[in-house]
Amino acid sequence: MSSKVNFSFDSILGVYYAGQVVSGTAELITERPKTIRSIYITVNGFVETRWQESVEKPGADGKLVKTLETHTATEIYYSSDKYVYGQSGGSQLELPQGKYVFPFQTTIPPQAPTSFNGTHGQVKHEVTLTIDRAVRYNNTFKQCFTVILPNDLNVKREHLQPLKRIEEKTFWWGSIFGGNKPMVMDVSTSYGAYVPGQKIQFHIVLDNQSDVQCQDVKVRLFKNVTYRGKAGDKEQLKATEARIADKHCGEVDKHNKAQFDDYLLVPPTTPTTLSDRDPIRVSYTLRFIAKTFRLHGGGDLVVEFPLVIGTVPLLGSADDKGPGQKLQAPSTNGSYQALPPPNFQEDVCTEHFESNTFKPRYPVYLFNGQPVSANGAKSPVPSLYPKAEDTSPAAPVHYTPNPISPVAKPTTVPAHKTPPYPVQTHAAVPAGGNSFEVLGFSIPPGYQPSPSAPSDASGNIGWK
Repeated sequence: MSSKVNFSFDSILGVYYAGQVVSGTAELITERPKTIRSIYITVNGFVETRWQESVEKPGADGKLVKTLETHTATEIYYSSDKYVYGQSGGSQLELPQGKYVFPFQTTIPPQAPTSFNGTHGQVKHEVTLTIDRAVRYNNTFKQCFTVILPNDLNVKREHLQPLKRIEEKTFWWGSIFGGNKPMVMDVSTSYGAYVPGQKIQFHIVLDNQSDVQCQDVKVRLFKNVTYRGKAGDKEQLKATEARIADKHCGEVDKHNKAQFDDYLLVPPTTPTTLSDRDPIRVSYTLRFIAKTFRLHGGGDLVVEFPLVIGTVPLLGSADDKGPGQKLQAPSTNGSYQALPPPNFQEDVCTEHFESNTFKPRYPVYLFNGQPVSANGAKSPVPSLYPKAEDTSPAAPVHYTPNPISPVAKPTTVPAHKTPPYPVQTHAAVPAGGNSFEVLGFSIPPGYQPSPSAPSDASGNIGWK
């Protein structure tokens, strides 16, 4: 391979919150000289959906014919370009062999949606370095990063309300033997919203008065994704469901009663979508299932609730002991310690959109029994950057001085206007042979930079 690029972000894991500044460097390594026109870096965020469905449409003879219909949607949230060498549509330049480092930086919009990668679409944030070549194909290098739109669960008071319901079901199997008593399930949770890393404490009482055995009581968390796309002028929705957490509590014999107090751990997963009109919407369902034999008729007894997954936990939820055992709300004079900042772990789902195998990272909290916040204040947005003492110093790396955009020689032709972007100038070399710096990187003493391309871009430059 003649060229490769290594991207480095100022956030070690490449995770940012909407509204923050994403920055870093792109290290370009070329194994041989290249004839190019420019090098530019793009940072952007966008959403796209795409899937196909079989439909029947009238053919030329009027008969219905099956055909594939493609539904798509695309929306760009932000995009910024910066030329780091040369200019758009410029003359041919020589890029010598070497190792170069170019910085990039842009501000993520405050309402940019959370990164997502699913079966029929993606919310993608990425940085791209493009080497623009005059006649040959461009060299393009890309790297995704994670953006998280904050979802503080304390904003809505209804999230503090527990989930609670009683459902019952009768089976025709019992009526055969002269009885038709129901199976009754009473379920509840401590809250209506949680964050990854938190335990969903639940309480189940299954009163099996029927003549049907309950094989297993299951508690499952499902991730529901709705994709929106268009085929022509017609808008279509595509829904998927994936199980991301599962708990098996045990069986309950007929004419018996059992109680289960347990928990379901929320894995690293996409926060619930806040907007109703996004092309990709993520929601969650918490489902309680009393599994029975199909032969007995009537199906399983199921109780389910919509559940919200956020990025900042509810105040006081860190010490959740289960439904009916919640602590009193912290007083304004109490002394409470906040949870430590979350770590960021890859999405537990394995689905991905077409060839994009990038897994976004989501905040996961480590609950240790301490309350979440102090004096009833909102939890702050956790820091994304590790402490300096937690990271080992990087070994020094030597780089070739970055190529300098050539300056035209004075001629009788009127001078061109200054381009709207900054153009690098030659780095000054201090007297005495001391080290000099290019884009923040120190160059050893006595190092001779590679010659830049001639300003008239003519001569013996060939295609490489």
